[in-house]
Formats: sequence, structure tokens, C-alpha cells
Amino acid sequence: MEEKPVHRQSRTRHRAPGRYAATFLSCALSAVLLSLPAAAQTPQTAAQRPEVQTCQLGELRLESGAVIPDFRMTYITHGTLNADRSNAILSIHGLRGDRSTQTAWAGPGLALDTGRYFVIQPDTLSVASLDPNATTSPTRSGMNMNFPRFTMRDMVNAEYRLVTECLNIRRLVAVTGTSMGGIASMQWAVSYPDFMAAVIPLVPQAHANRQVNFIWESARQAIMLDPKWRDGSYPNDDPPRRGTGVGMIIQNAFGISAGGFEGLFASRDQVHRNYAQQVEQIGNTTQARDWIYRTWAIESHDIAAAPPFNGDLRAAARSIRARLLLIPNCYDQLLPPGESGVMTVAMHAPNAKIVDIDDLAGHGGTRSPRGIAVITSEIRDLLQRIDDGRPGFSGPQYPRHWSRPDRCPG
Repeated sequence: MEEKPVHRQSRTRHRAPGRYAATFLSCALSAVLLSLPAAAQTPQTAAQRPEVQTCQLGELRLESGAVIPDFRMTYITHGTLNADRSNAILSIHGLRGDRSTQTAWAGPGLALDTGRYFVIQPDTLSVASLDPNATTSPTRSGMNMNFPRFTMRDMVNAEYRLVTECLNIRRLVAVTGTSMGGIASMQWAVSYPDFMAAVIPLVPQAHANRQVNFIWESARQAIMLDPKWRDGSYPNDDPPRRGTGVGMIIQNAFGISAGGFEGLFASRDQVHRNYAQQVEQIGNTTQARDWIYRTWAIESHDIAAAPPFNGDLRAAARSIRARLLLIPNCYDQLLPPGESGVMTVAMHAPNAKIVDIDDLAGHGGTRSPRGIAVITSEIRDLLQRIDDGRPGFSGPQYPRHWSRPDRCPG
């Protein structure tokens, strides 16, 4: 991959909205909201779509001591599990994604090459899908707002049980994920340090920062102020669609940089039209209760919160034994890599590399042309090194364009 030409495109083309801006708009906004269906990311015929499978796990005991009864997880897989069950990769979706959202990375010749690897994509705990048969959630359990609150570690523990109990896999090649899935990936690195060779978080956080607390509370309040919220006891056929759409689109103001907005929209009227379209689309396709529970997990998360670290992020980072390939975006104002602890983890984990997407799409930069190219190149290189038995990473530990390893470019 030739880095410089791609880099120049991400810096210059945003100034003149046109065909590129229209394409960029559809992928960047959808990536921030995690609203693209799998068919929009990787065209598949009905015959090619993987079968949805269900893992019945019985009781799921949470960190709080609460128990979720009759817990199930739905998932899909790509590729073939080899005879010794040693070629599996877990790929975790984001806040509003589902089992199909990560399919953009899985396929022959893609970042997660399904000609070599068996890729597992679960619907994670409380996935905000309207699918009535998906993974257990406040809505699908029938408990609604009586559902116990859970943490990111609870989500990771459920995923671990899926992999070990239903798929009988004892070690993974890698764990990766985007946004909330990237956060979960970092927790995997701390909770199960010997279970995988590599951890590859995309636009993650190590701990929630105060801006994130503000963003998610604002989003929740927009939903809860909708008269149809009814304290969370709304009927499924009459949900708070308007509040859900408005609340969830709040993250766009932070997920895309100011320069990114200038490149995405040619006029104020275009902004307003797109806003209205996104609000309607999100409100019609997202389960508000389940989404709210997941934001509580994100905004309370800290990979160092549990014993034995007791809040010491550097100690948590030093405990990581897998190769850690961190891929944030310094234009990300939703999960900024400095304030969210990603830089600290990169400096203190024993075997880490950090790659800056460096794209004006911000949190949605994983699906910009530059983001796709950078991520695909870095993941394929790391997985090849693991397959070849070579240690470490290719290239520098920190991006060459950073003047200091603990700072994003100014």
C-alpha cells in the first residue's frame, strides 16, 4: 500500500464536495452510527449469507452478582474451522451494530481472510437489534427496565463463554472489534491475556472520559423525554422513534471532525435534510431500551477498574500478553485516543503498536477509503507475522507523523 497518496486524498478532497463527498458521506455517517446493514458493506446473495446460530448459555452471572436467566447469544461465522480448532478470530461489533456489521472485514483476501481464518461475529449482550430471536437483552428477556445493568467485562465474559462452551475453542488467533467492539477487545486483552495471540481494537477507549459521560447522558435524555418512552415500558409496536433517532444522532456531532462535516455537506440545507433522514432511519431500526443499557456499559468502563489493578491503567496495560495493535483516529472526538487512555496503554503494554487512521471522518474513519486501506494493510501484516512465527510488528511502534509518542498530531 502506498501511504502518501492515500494520505493526501484524505487531507484535500474534503474541501470540494462532489462524487467523493457523496460516497464518503454514506460510509462515514453510517460508520459513526453503525447503521449499515451487511448487504450494504459486502454484497451477498441470500445463499451466501451465513446462517444465524444460537448458543444457549443458561444463567449468565454478572459482576454485580445479578443473574440473567436463560441467556442466549446469536452469532454468524465465516470461513472454516480447521481440524485442531486453532484458526479462529473473534470480531466484535459496535454500539448499534449487530452480528453482520463486522462482515466488511471478513472475506477472501480481506483483512480477516476467510480462506485462512474462521471468523466469529456474535450479537453481543443486549444488542439493540429489532430481531426478536437475537442475543438476550432487556427487551427480548421481557424484563425491560428491570433487566440488571451490566458492564463491558460482563459482555466479554459472555463472549468468552460463547467461544469456549458452544464452539469448543481454547485459543484464538486474534480478537478484534470496532468502537464498542474495540473497547471489548481491549478488555479481552486484560481479562483473558493468554487466550489469543493478538488483540486489534479499532477506534477504542481504555476508559471512559468525562466528555463521553456527557455525550451518552445527553443522548439518553433525548430518548427519555419522548412522551412515548413511558419510563421504558413502551409497547414494541409504539416505541419512542423520534427520541431514539434524535438521541442517537447526537454522537455525530462528536464522531466526525469539524473538517469532516465541511467535506460531507455542501450547504446548511443538506445538513438538515440528512439529519432528518438519519433520525427517521435510526428511530425505525433500533431498540431504544437495549441501546440505553449498552451506553451505560460504555460510559462506566475502565479496563483497570477490576482487581488487581484498582484503577491503575499502566498496571492493566503491563498485564497484557497478546500483541496489541491499536488503531485509533486522532480526529475522533467521540472516543479521543488521548483522553480515553489509548495512548497510555500503547506506551505501557509490553508488545504494542499504535497506528493512527489520521482521517477527517473521525470515529467513522474506519470505513473511509483511507481507513479501510490502513486497517486492512496493518491487520494482514500482523496476522501473517503470527502465521510465520515472527515476533512483534512491522514498522515503527508509533506513527511517523507524530512529533511525540504521547501526542496526536497538532
